[in-house]
Amino acid sequence: MKKIVIFMVIVLTSQLLFSTNFDEANKLYEQENYEEAIDALLPLIKKDKNNLSYNRLIAQSYLKLSQNPETGMMKAVGFIKKAKKYFEKVAKVDQNDIESRENLAFSYFFPPKIAGGNKKKARTYLAEIKQLSPQKGMEIEIEFLLYEKEYDQVENICQAYIVKYPEDSDVYYSLGMMYQEQKKYNKAFETFETHVQKDPEAWNSMYQIGRTAVFSGTNLEKGIEFLTQYSKHKPGQDSPALDSVYWRLGMLYELQGNTDQAISAYESGLKINPDNSECKKSIKKLK
Repeated sequence: MKKIVIFMVIVLTSQLLFSTNFDEANKLYEQENYEEAIDALLPLIKKDKNNLSYNRLIAQSYLKLSQNPETGMMKAVGFIKKAKKYFEKVAKVDQNDIESRENLAFSYFFPPKIAGGNKKKARTYLAEIKQLSPQKGMEIEIEFLLYEKEYDQVENICQAYIVKYPEDSDVYYSLGMMYQEQKKYNKAFETFETHVQKDPEAWNSMYQIGRTAVFSGTNLEKGIEFLTQYSKHKPGQDSPALDSVYWRLGMLYELQGNTDQAISAYESGLKINPDNSECKKSIKKLK
């Protein structure tokens, strides 16, 4: 009986230790200390190699390291390779895990072959995602086709998506970007504005209205209106930074012939990011 009690104490202590270490790894990840999170996770994975939570978190940590602008190309390639290793383990153990398959699809699709890219593998994971979530599969396919400039297919799938999933307005952003790339600026304006009408917090489409105004040299007031509106919110990680917004605003004021407001906009961009070279060059040109 005494041996059983001792054994149970050891087991419970071990479980508590692993739980504490994983909580610490999670905390480090949330604090963006990704290398420290990895150091905390590696011993846990050594003890429990198929634990989904451990493998998901370490894969995400390596992926975040690869996306850091300060990471060199060779190190980034190494981090992506490690991220894929752990995502693939999760996908193998959990046949219904969409997120890991999505990360694998993107990690194989976009890099060149020399950096581990493999479009065939990417599309294999895309096919699996389509089986698990047709909607998510369509979203990813639109991104892939847009990257490959298969514009006719993008337009067809976007229109089909709008009919099938009318509650999700984000597809208008992808469609607007396609029109912008094709220099079909009137269609781009219309599509981005539709997105904003359907979702008043469609910040990226607001920014693109301003960007489209710069590219086309038309609808300047509209571009200024939407960029000004964008500048009043705090952008997320996947949205244009505010210094870039003020750079675009300055360009629009220049197109209007309003030099003073253009300089003021560029200076506002530099207050946010003193290293913004585009704002610096634009001010130098005007003064």
